Amino acid sequence: MPVKLIWSPQARADIRGIYVQIGREQPHAAERFYERFQHKASLLIDQPRLGMRHPDISPAARMLVEAPFVILYETIPDTDEGTVAVVEIVRVIDGRRDLTGLFQ
Repeated sequence: MPVKLIWSPQARADIRGIYVQIGREQPHAAERFYERFQHKASLLIDQPRLGMRHPDISPAARMLVEAPFVILYETIPDTDEGTVAVVEIVRVIDGRRDLTGLFQ
């Protein structure tokens, strides 16, 4: 059974905000940003554990980089072995900011 990929409302808002911010000055760059993120996120369907764990952010947090941004996500169930049913993208944020406390 394929992994279900879902985006939290906050992650959707993050993507929209980044897209609008980039698009104000560079509409084509905003389109490329969106396409890159969609591609990167789709990799998680086949490789849900692709991102590194980040227990400093949250016990279940994983991070996938699309510089300078990071995709913060969780797998359900939260295990390092066995089948993953769901990947939930929780946030998409600028990786240059302090990431601790985002899940708290």
